[in-house]
Amino acid sequence: LGLDRTDPSAMDDITTINQLVVPGGRPVLVHLSSKDVIHSFTLYEMRVKQDALPGTETLTWFVPTVTTAQMRERLGRPAFDYEIACSQLCGLGHYRMRGVLTVTTDAAYQDFLATELQRSRGAVPPTQPRRR
Repeated sequence: LGLDRTDPSAMDDITTINQLVVPGGRPVLVHLSSKDVIHSFTLYEMRVKQDALPGTETLTWFVPTVTTAQMRERLGRPAFDYEIACSQLCGLGHYRMRGVLTVTTDAAYQDFLATELQRSRGAVPPTQPRRR
């Protein structure tokens, strides 16, 4: 498990914990799988719900059209985040199985990628996932 940073094919791989950052206005393809039980990848605002099965790769996709910043402004809620939820009853830790989807502009997404690539090479200290 994990990435072998000595492998040239892994040099542009980015890993995050409980967060997914995507550019707005472009299709996003998500590859889902599970290591233990059936989970469910749910993005309520995007109308996406797809089960993740152990040992099987399942694809789902969506096109985000409203950035997180735009949605915060529309709702008048500066702390709004798109939530990634697991909507299966998959075990004792189920209530903690959530993450954050951040929809950005293309320029902000390119900045995110550049920073994360530097972080993966040890040039920038890791960030902590946002707590809810």
